[in-house]
Amino acid sequence: MISSARQQGCLSGLLTVITLLGASACGVFPSDPADPPEFGASVDGDTIVVKIPMCPTDEIKRIEVYDFDDVKHENPRIVWSASGPTSASTRTGLITLWSGEGFTEHSEKPSKSAVPLNIGVSYTEPTGDGRDDVFTLRTIESAKLEPGKYWTRDGPMTAKQIDAQLHCS
Repeated sequence: MISSARQQGCLSGLLTVITLLGASACGVFPSDPADPPEFGASVDGDTIVVKIPMCPTDEIKRIEVYDFDDVKHENPRIVWSASGPTSASTRTGLITLWSGEGFTEHSEKPSKSAVPLNIGVSYTEPTGDGRDDVFTLRTIESAKLEPGKYWTRDGPMTAKQIDAQLHCS
């Protein structure tokens, strides 16, 4: 018969081993990233191009640009939207805002005064899943970017670097 003190010691040791194994498993098994993948954006005059992180098998159903600072409404005001991508670039997440180029349907280009200082850009897949990110227009307008790079929260990235955040298989 095992003594009570010995049982408690064995139980304590077993719990320590389980805890250590659980903690070390965090380093072995991938987990959800602490931060969602970042979108990129660049501005050239009145043209805003957004690069959405996409895997080759991902599909875009709809894009929405919304007023991130709209707190008056339950759902933020939609500034612009587009759906039904028709071009290779829009299918890979390269979107020229306000133009509707590469989509079967899109809303009208907003007036410059209707575009908020902080815009949210979201996309929806046919399954209903999707992602979004927020941009401060002043920040991306003032970013000094090399050709082929987009501004992200972590600084400039190429389209390939933006997609690589997803670790596609």
